[in-house]
This record gives sequence, structure tokens and C-alpha cells, in this order.
Amino acid sequence: MEQVISSAQADIIDVTAQNFMAEVIEASQNKAVIIQFWAPWCGPCKQLGPVLEKVISGQKNIRLARVNIDENQQIAAQMRVQSVPTVFALIDGRPVDGFAGAQPESAVKQFVEKLAQMAPGAADIAPLLEAGQAALEQNNAPEALSSYQQALALVPESLEALSGLIRSLVQMGEVEQAREVLDHLEEDRKDKPELRDAISAVEIAEKGAAGAGEIDQLRQALQQNPDDLETHQSLAMALYGAGQAEEAMSILLLSVKKDASFDEGAAKAQLLEFFTALGAAHPAVIKARRKLSTYLFS
Repeated sequence: MEQVISSAQADIIDVTAQNFMAEVIEASQNKAVIIQFWAPWCGPCKQLGPVLEKVISGQKNIRLARVNIDENQQIAAQMRVQSVPTVFALIDGRPVDGFAGAQPESAVKQFVEKLAQMAPGAADIAPLLEAGQAALEQNNAPEALSSYQQALALVPESLEALSGLIRSLVQMGEVEQAREVLDHLEEDRKDKPELRDAISAVEIAEKGAAGAGEIDQLRQALQQNPDDLETHQSLAMALYGAGQAEEAMSILLLSVKKDASFDEGAAKAQLLEFFTALGAAHPAVIKARRKLSTYLFS
């Protein structure tokens, strides 16, 4: 008799020839089905099985169907399985992806994340992502945070929503909380390009946080000596750390206008870091980038 584990945490079933059509083929009309071909004597299968079960935990639109090839040779032959472990992903009755052999958890996670976005019933979080980005561009970080939190509740594996959440926290001045979110991520997720802007935002905010309490003092110093480009740099970092990114970029642009080569182009380099942290589509970034080009090439 097959074993079925169906809960909020995971949808896992042991499949036989008797229930394969209903629990795999027909079920794949409503959710993605991962078929895991394994055997009791297979060492790599024993490594891969727990990883698959862990990674699909919490995925509402993915089922893991396990097939013991010793007991179900007909299914293995029909699917042209030549070795174990072998994994196929089915959607609407058709294979859409797969792999053979034991894989590291990072690769399995990437496989499942990709499948979750293709699966029937996958939540459409695009409107929430767009709303979050629009709110960030309007400096409305609390509204952005709410949109990204809703998106993550629907699609926990969304790196775009995670990046937005971290950037929202930074814009709100909650840099320590943003750092905590980053530090709890697996290393393979930190390497994804979707998180580049978020990581940059946290790192720059941490740099500026130390000088955020010196803004008034730095303003006074700059009034007394408007050509002190080192103070320009310090004030820009302090302003950014205090959540005043647009003014921070204006200070650096003024520095570039005065002397773009100062300190080996430090003002330009810092501006480019701000651009990365805020995102290329941010209106303030677009405006600042145009001015930077004007100052550099005029």
C-alpha cells in the first residue's frame, strides 16, 4: 500500500503502476510533479532523497512522487530510466526538466525554484513586485516592504521579492535587520544576480551609518570650505546612511563637476555604487546618471 505524506509542509507520495496515472500524470495538470526514481541498494539515492524532501517542503504547487525501480520496472522502462537516481519534472503530463545522479542541495534548490515558477497554480506576484518597486522609487519604504512581504508569502523562493524586502529595510533605516536577513541566506542564494542590488545597498548603508550622526558637522565644514572634496565624500556617505540618497548623489555630482579626477575618481566610483544599490530604474538614479555623463564628457 502506497505511503502518502500530504501536509502544509510537503506533498510526497510513493508511486506504483496502479496509481501512476492518477497520482502523477493526472496530478500534473494541477501542480508540478517531480518523479524520483530510486532503489534500496542505491547509495546516491539515499543522499538525494532527503535533499529533495527538504527542498520541496513548503512548496504548495509541487508534488514529489517516489518510484522504487525494483518494484516498478515497467514505469522505469516507460520513462527510459537507465540509472538511479534519476529525476524528472512533469507539468501537464509532459516532462519539462530533469537530471540524473546525486546533486548538491544548491543545484536541487535551483531546480525546484525554477519548477515552482512554471507549475500550475503558481501565484502571480508580478503586480506586487511592480508595486514594491514603484513605492521604493517614491521613497515610500513601508508600502514597498508590505508589497514584498506579500509576494514572499505567496512565493517564498522569489529572489526578486527578497531583494526588494532587503532594500526596503535599508531605505527605512533598518540596516541591522536587513543585514540579519542577508546573513541567514544560504551562500548559493547570495551569489545570485537578483540579490546584487540588495547586498550593495546593505554594504553601502553600513559604511554610511557610522557617519550619519555627523551630518550637521559635515554640512558646516562644507559651507566653510566648498572645495573640500574629501568632505563632499564624507557627507555623501553620511547622507546615504541616513536614508537621504538623492541628496547624497547631488553632493557627489558636485564633487565630480569640481574635479572628477580627485582621489582617483572616488566620487564617480561612489556614485556608481549608489546606482547599483538603488537600481538602474530608480528615477533619481536616471537623473543622476545623465548629469554624471554631462560632467564627464562635456
